[in-house]
Amino acid sequence: GMMKHIFKTIRNVDFDYTFPRMTWADAMKYYGSDKPDIRFDMKFVELTDIVKTSTFPVFNEANAVIAIVAPNCSEYTRKELDALTDYVKRPQIGAKGLVYVKCNKDGSFKSSVDKFYSQELLANWAEAANANAGDLMWRLSGDDIMKVRKQMNELRLEMGNRLGLRDSNKYAPLWVVDFPLFEYSEEEQRYMSKHHPFTCPKLEDLDKIDTDPGAVNAYAYDMVMNGVELGGGSIRITNPELQHKMFKTLGFTEERISENFGFLVEAYKYGAPPHGGMAYGLDRLCMLMAHKDS
Repeated sequence: GMMKHIFKTIRNVDFDYTFPRMTWADAMKYYGSDKPDIRFDMKFVELTDIVKTSTFPVFNEANAVIAIVAPNCSEYTRKELDALTDYVKRPQIGAKGLVYVKCNKDGSFKSSVDKFYSQELLANWAEAANANAGDLMWRLSGDDIMKVRKQMNELRLEMGNRLGLRDSNKYAPLWVVDFPLFEYSEEEQRYMSKHHPFTCPKLEDLDKIDTDPGAVNAYAYDMVMNGVELGGGSIRITNPELQHKMFKTLGFTEERISENFGFLVEAYKYGAPPHGGMAYGLDRLCMLMAHKDS
């Protein structure tokens, strides 16, 4: 309600609909980002199984092969293709290479790996990715699916820029919900809170805390717009036994619980009502309304 009021009052933009919701899992699967820009489509398509029909070692040995389709880009020149390949190979993105497939307007296919794949197989790729004649398919691959997704997210946003699909006059709000409660730290060899240790786990996932902490989702949510996280929050834990289980799952000793969170443990003895909330980044909101990118 507040977002609708602000945008109507300041920018004369009407959001006459309920803001869509997307789970964190779907945001990562289809956009490679927990703050996806949904002003344009270009969703990811996972083709890991369908491409392992050749002698091409890069795809055969990869745990993840992900594609996007750039509409009406089949006539990109070699210079344009090379520029985008160099873009994803930058250290900030870290891809080792980029495979393209041109879906020519005459129904044929031209690819950087067409010596490994027949026209029939390339047609199967196009069908799986819903690519039409005149479109351009991009492929990224690797061992770590989350890393490949993040790399493809950067390519998707760059393609959106080049195709004029990220219009600063267009606003696309989105709730991203059901964030993971925990994330595993390889450095510390333990689970850590995705947000903070007071975030309430989803009730249907309570039985997984002891057996599969990484599969537990949280009552946590972000307000996202145009690829920017405008704010986020969560519902808090109000059950002292559940809060204690959270601390233990995170590897806290009884001494540390008492030392760091004794005030909270003590407060629970007096009862706590359900509560939660969120905080907005006012600077980010101003940035979007001013059509800036910083």
